[in-house]
Amino acid sequence: MSFSVANLGTHMLAWRSLLARKPVQIAIAVATLAILLSIILAPDTSPTTWDWVRIIVIGVSGAAAILTFITARTESLDAQSRQQRLIAAAVFFGIALILNLTFSFGTTIIFSIGVTVLALIAASERDLRSSWMMTGALIALVPFWVWSALDAWTGGLLLLLPLATIAIISDGHMRAAVGLSEDRESLLSPRAHRLASWAGILGMALIVLITGLLTDASNGVVTLGAVGAIVLIAIEAGAPQSSGSGPRRAVAIADAALVWVALCWIVSL
Repeated sequence: MSFSVANLGTHMLAWRSLLARKPVQIAIAVATLAILLSIILAPDTSPTTWDWVRIIVIGVSGAAAILTFITARTESLDAQSRQQRLIAAAVFFGIALILNLTFSFGTTIIFSIGVTVLALIAASERDLRSSWMMTGALIALVPFWVWSALDAWTGGLLLLLPLATIAIISDGHMRAAVGLSEDRESLLSPRAHRLASWAGILGMALIVLITGLLTDASNGVVTLGAVGAIVLIAIEAGAPQSSGSGPRRAVAIADAALVWVALCWIVSL
């Protein structure tokens, strides 16, 4: 296979074709918001302009690497084009790794693991390619990377991993409850799925509240997170489900409650 620098440059822009897809737009928006909030909320640190520039460039390069890798999996591509896109993805990934090394080796390892996880989710089967699956992973992984880069690491971040797992399961239950899930063989009734989703949201809020009370986290913020989750559950329970937008509204409210609890925990640290 011949190698062409000109063709490589063209393939490095192939990721732009994915920007029109709604799941990609949601993932980029969530990633951007997660990075900005992680920088702003990083405890006991004052990021410099150079820190901001490096983190933003790393984020853009990492996103381009993942999207280019996804375009390389297009079945209609010939072998040479696929190889060039994989090389282009590796170039973006290499740029991100080099900039990560200007922070620390540990930051580079965390970033590498995060990009690998996100790429696997994005490239997996369709039922794992939902925007919420990617959203949960981003909310759990981005603070680890950013706070490590800024030397603002705290053990409280580890709680984001079980919280993200519970959130993904709870979201799946709500989608099944309103008929937006592709799983047609569920043994639970719609009402049972909805109750399971509510239980997951309340469980997240309870975990955050108890952990906050037992640690140095801000009690006021974790309490606000718990109260907000309860209010959103009440709104979802009382909202009419008969209208055409009812199912998506129910999922949106449940997702908002899950994100709210996770965000309040990050702020409390």
